[in-house]
Amino acid sequence: MSTKYNESPFLYKRRPTREVKVGDVGIGGKNPIRVQSMITSNTRDTEESISQIKDLIQVGSEIIRLTVPSQADADNLPNIRKRMKELGLHVPLVADIHFTPQVALKSVEWVEKVRINPGNFADKKKFDVYEYTDQEYEEELERIEEVFTPLVLRAKELGVAMRIGTNHGSLSDRIMNRFGDTPLGMVESALEFIKIAERNSYKDIVVSMKASNPQVMIHAYRLLVSRFYELGMDYPLHLGVTEAGDGTDGRIKSAIGIGALLEDGLGDTIRVSLTEDAVHEIPVAIELVKKYNQLWLATEKAENGFKNPNQNEREFIQISNQSNLKEFRDPFAYSRFYSRETNADGLLFGDGNPVRVETTYPFLAESTSETILSDIQKNAKSGRIPDLIHFQIQTEMDLLVASEMTKLGRFPLPISITLSSDLQKDYEGHLEEIYKFQKWNIPISQHYLESQESFEGILEIVTRFAKDKRSIEWMFGANELNLVPIVLKETQKRNIQNVCFSLKNADLIQIRTLAYHLRESDYAIVLHWQSEDWDDLLYSSSIQVGGSLLDGIGDLVRIEHHESPIDSLYLSFDILQATRLRLTKTEYISCPSCGRTMFDLQTTTAKIKEKTSHLKGVKIAVMGCIVNGPGEMADADFGYVGAGIGKVHLYKGKEIVRKGVPESEAPDQLIELIRENGMWTDPE
Repeated sequence: MSTKYNESPFLYKRRPTREVKVGDVGIGGKNPIRVQSMITSNTRDTEESISQIKDLIQVGSEIIRLTVPSQADADNLPNIRKRMKELGLHVPLVADIHFTPQVALKSVEWVEKVRINPGNFADKKKFDVYEYTDQEYEEELERIEEVFTPLVLRAKELGVAMRIGTNHGSLSDRIMNRFGDTPLGMVESALEFIKIAERNSYKDIVVSMKASNPQVMIHAYRLLVSRFYELGMDYPLHLGVTEAGDGTDGRIKSAIGIGALLEDGLGDTIRVSLTEDAVHEIPVAIELVKKYNQLWLATEKAENGFKNPNQNEREFIQISNQSNLKEFRDPFAYSRFYSRETNADGLLFGDGNPVRVETTYPFLAESTSETILSDIQKNAKSGRIPDLIHFQIQTEMDLLVASEMTKLGRFPLPISITLSSDLQKDYEGHLEEIYKFQKWNIPISQHYLESQESFEGILEIVTRFAKDKRSIEWMFGANELNLVPIVLKETQKRNIQNVCFSLKNADLIQIRTLAYHLRESDYAIVLHWQSEDWDDLLYSSSIQVGGSLLDGIGDLVRIEHHESPIDSLYLSFDILQATRLRLTKTEYISCPSCGRTMFDLQTTTAKIKEKTSHLKGVKIAVMGCIVNGPGEMADADFGYVGAGIGKVHLYKGKEIVRKGVPESEAPDQLIELIRENGMWTDPE
């Protein structure tokens, strides 16, 4: 199988696709990346549906989906359409279909797009253990084609688009038994339906590969596109992390999964799935696509002969100088990029050690130590304390005070420092103080660009410093990748072992390029993102740092917001939690709610979090219905799934262990179930 999954792993270039029209909104082709959401009301309730549609239009949703679980819901679509026309509401509607092919045939008459799920449109999903012979498998495919073809033909006749939306949580028994609960199974499930559509000359198709685990999602989309390249298919992609949850966690998980694929040039429309009111999803989606739609706009201007781009547009029009770089990793499976172990006075990172967290504090003399000690004590029980403290030393007095405090043992953790530009120029005059710290971060351009003598001088000091269980970090700006091979060569020539490399505020492609340069030297890599704008820090570090970690790249994370070191610390650990590389709190998988939901999902999720948020590393799924529930919570320890009005099924893994529990009793019974399985601890 080809490893090609995008236009280039080392240069941003959006994957070219066919255009699919959803009403008058184009997806793929020459269009910007579209943002969309889904109303949560009962589709039989015309006025509530209209109210939510109106709200989503106002915040910028370009396409709106609603669930159509029954014939009665489909029968009300004409009323919704009529009311929209009366109010002058113009937005394409998508009918979300599960289990009911006949309802899909009714719905396609009244919407611009219909979403079907290959896992349950005509297949069964009962988690039965059953081995299919090749003949039985083919017979099932023939049956699926018979059921699916009428919808394809009617959509083709009406000019209605279709999303073939595979969910990791709802693969059919047939697929599960042939391919397992894997990204490959997700891809093959979608391809079976695409090929049926193509045999009927229908190609107005958008495809999705959603999962609640960003790693599974990323690998599934990459594998799908790899197959598209092999088969000559050019269908646009709908991106989304399903059941992402709420609050900061939901935003981080969505940014990692969606953003990492957008960085790869994949994705033509996105939906952010939050366990919140749908209007809160669109601002997040707009933030995620902003950079890539600016890239799209700049590229369009360049291709149309626009000769005078502004500074921002110039930065977006990228010219490849990395065409000689070749893929050096498996993009379809997680494997950590190997780096040798680095020692900062006993703190080990790289090799088999967990990804470490380094938190930056502005140096404020004596008060700094009290602030840090307070933060450590506050978070000691959760394990969310930094592995390294990072000081940005601005003056000689800062350096003297910090070194004295270190000598007196005022800090319980290893310290790394970055000197100001002035102190960097006179580092030799301060070596006695510098030598008291465990890690020295050196902006290499300040020495390399100053003079050859300055560059050679810092290399000599680094050689001595690194030999005594202290580590050096060669720091590069994101635009200084050309210096990496030069510094790497000199570092290797002097046999300097205790060294790591970092790029500040680098995108995923640049970090990947750094890893390519270091692939044979095995030096550790620091992922460093800094911003004073909190929203920018949240989304950018989630995309770039989180995406790199899921690429297997990164041994130490340093995220900086100088006014909020403790928030930066939490963000670092939240990103590690979302990538499943370091679990320091309870993991929640919760769906965004829709018309199928059997209870107030937001209130219920908040109630369960209140009772269980102290269970470090325990994974709990809160799902509104059974459509994706049992599958999306496949790797959850426990599940809380709506089974009917006022009724809940409780799961241990994929197994229902308590059926039809009254909703009023379900949270307490969930706690009892966790206790029975030895995973409960009382909150302190």
